Amino acid sequence: MKRYYFVLFLTLLCFTVHAQKSKNNCSEEEFKAKKQAYIAEQAGLTEEESAKFFPIYYELQTLKKAVNGKAWKKARVGKDPQTTEAQYEDILNGFIDAEEQNCRLDKEYLKKYQSVLSNRKIYMVLRAEIKFNRNMLKIIQTSPKK
Repeated sequence: MKRYYFVLFLTLLCFTVHAQKSKNNCSEEEFKAKKQAYIAEQAGLTEEESAKFFPIYYELQTLKKAVNGKAWKKARVGKDPQTTEAQYEDILNGFIDAEEQNCRLDKEYLKKYQSVLSNRKIYMVLRAEIKFNRNMLKIIQTSPKK
């Protein structure tokens, strides 16, 4: 479960990073292309497999971004020093609900992934995604602060 939270955190971080221009002035489209190329290479996807897989992959990412966005929008209330215990409970429940919804989406989209890729390749894609996110985190942590 800790691994899931870590992956969720990295996914949120990546969306945050590429929603703006990153430190190396990489646009969201360039970031997406780099991530796609990295995943395809690491997972050994053919061009045909990539053409079928990535539209499904990005559909899931868009849905997850919307789910997480709602939770984080609710969480902004917690910055106010006047936030009540009941509001904090609502924020925490929002995070848990988002995680549950993301898990349901993952399960649903696994079936869609299986319609275009073997289980081995899906595993390799997920592993490559984790590696990519770790590499991005390292880059962010080591980049000079302005």
